[in-house]
Parts: sequence; C-alpha cells; structure tokens
Amino acid sequence: MEENRIFLIGASAGGRVAVEKVLKSISPEINASFLVVVHSSFDMISSFSEYLNRKIQMEVLDSKENMNIEKGKVYVAVPNQHMVIHEGKLRNSNGPRENLFRPSIDVLFRSAAVAFGNRCVGILLSGRLNDGTVGLEAVKRCGGKTIIQEPKSAEFAGMAISAQKFVEIDYTLQVEEIGELIEELTEKPLPQEVEIPYTIKRESEIATKIRSQVKTEDFLGEKVALSCASCGGPLWKIKDTGIERYRCHVGHSFSQESLLLAQNENLEETLWVCLRTLEEKKVLMLNIADSFKTKGSDQISRSYSDKIKEVDEHINRLRELMDIRD
Repeated sequence: MEENRIFLIGASAGGRVAVEKVLKSISPEINASFLVVVHSSFDMISSFSEYLNRKIQMEVLDSKENMNIEKGKVYVAVPNQHMVIHEGKLRNSNGPRENLFRPSIDVLFRSAAVAFGNRCVGILLSGRLNDGTVGLEAVKRCGGKTIIQEPKSAEFAGMAISAQKFVEIDYTLQVEEIGELIEELTEKPLPQEVEIPYTIKRESEIATKIRSQVKTEDFLGEKVALSCASCGGPLWKIKDTGIERYRCHVGHSFSQESLLLAQNENLEETLWVCLRTLEEKKVLMLNIADSFKTKGSDQISRSYSDKIKEVDEHINRLRELMDIRD
C-alpha cells in the first residue's frame, strides 16, 4: 500500500451526516484508505460504523489494536479511545484528552501526518470551536493536502472557520463535492515529500503515550501561570504552532477556547459541591439546635441561630450566582 492515499476525516457536532455524504459514492476499488474520528462522549455506544456500513459502498470497521490499514476500507475511532498510527498500523490509545475529547481529531491527524507524511489528506467537516485545526496544521506541515467543508454549508461552522484562520487550506468545498475531489486526488501524483518537523513527532509521541510524559520538554513551549483543567498540573504554552494552545506535563492539551470551557465546567462543579456542603451543614446545625432544645438547653440552642442565619446567607448568594430558584 506504499502509494495509497490516506484520507483523514474529522467531524464533531453535526458531522455524522456530513461524513456519510462524503463517503457515500466512493467505490471500494479506490486506491485509498479512510480514517474517521467523530467527537463523542466517552460513554457513547459505538454504533456509527454499523450505521455507515448500511449507507456506503466501502466496508466500515471499528478501529482495533494492531489493525492493518487496507485500501478501499473505512476505519472509525471508537468511543473513549484515540485512534493513532504506530509503525504503519492502527492502535487504540487511552492517552490524555485533547480539547476535552478522546478520541480526538487532532491526535489522529497528527499521528497520521507523522506516519504517512505527503500521503495524507486531512478533511474537516461540521463542528464547534477550533477542534481539528492543530491536526490539520500538522497534516499541512508534513506535506499533506487539506480540505474543509464550506463553512456556510456546515451545520456548525466553527471548526472550518478556525481552520481557515490558522491553516493554509487547499480546497474549500460543499460537502457533496468532497467525494468527487477524493477520487480525483487518488489519480494525481503525491505532493512533494518534506521532512517531518521534530516538534510534531514529539507531540505525537506524548499524545499517544509512546514516549514518557513525565516531563514536558522546554523546546515545546514555555511554562505559564495556568493550571491544567483536567489534572491540575502546570501548563506549557506551545510555541511551534499558529493557534494558541497549551499542554500539561502528563499530556492533556487545550486550545484557549477549550481550556476556558473546561475551567467553566470545573467552576460550576465546585459551586455545586459548595452548595451541597452548605446545605448539609445547615441540616446538621438545625439537628444540633433541636437536640439541645429537647434537652432543655434553650440558650445553647439559640446560640446556633446566628450561625444558621449566616449559612443561609451563603446558600442564597450561591443560588443567586448559579441562577437557581426554589
């Protein structure tokens, strides 16, 4: 399969229908392989491959450990596992999440770009925020071609718009036109081969847990006064990229937008814990006050009134902050 094209397809919100449209008319005889990541929740049942098998001509398979990549077939990442390339084969990795996702578009695209270089074609479809931009940038820098869905035609245009801003895009097409372009590209000579940047290789090794992640090497970026929203460790701002992003010493990776989203989620979770703790504290203090009153110790019982009132004030402030109504 030395000259097979490797088409990498990434999608998120609204992307499943787009993936189907891209692949629908492609023949199993095509001299290319297709690797697909659609962002999903970690506990989602893996059924997309079964669905695609009923809709397209090529055989669709869930990614499995040490699976060979054959032409005319489609390989789909399974929930809660990164799909990566190692020594020319598929691997499933439970490496650190990128932009809060596993499987991650960026992890697959970067891994495939390192493994296959100019044979890769990265395709970004419908999705929110800037997921996939870093991976598409890696494909381009490693000699591959880049395609995005026309943002105006995408159900969610965020991923395509972000890619346009930070990556040199070769083709911007309606989703229905991408399949025809895929067939055309497989008939053309490969782009010029380029040397794979070492920083991309190193990041791929960190993200896929092929190399130790205990220490993030300084050449990848500079340490900043921010904490990882997933593990609480220090963050490094990655410097060898056009998009602002961060990685921690164990490998979690965030764009600015996904880091802010994760911080917001962590803050909300913390506020809920605080509210629950205060509610429990109030119940305990009421029980203690009632117990003293039952025993005839009215003065001690009354001494808890101010404390209970203070806890009530904290509870009400939290409820106002979280916009919770009784």
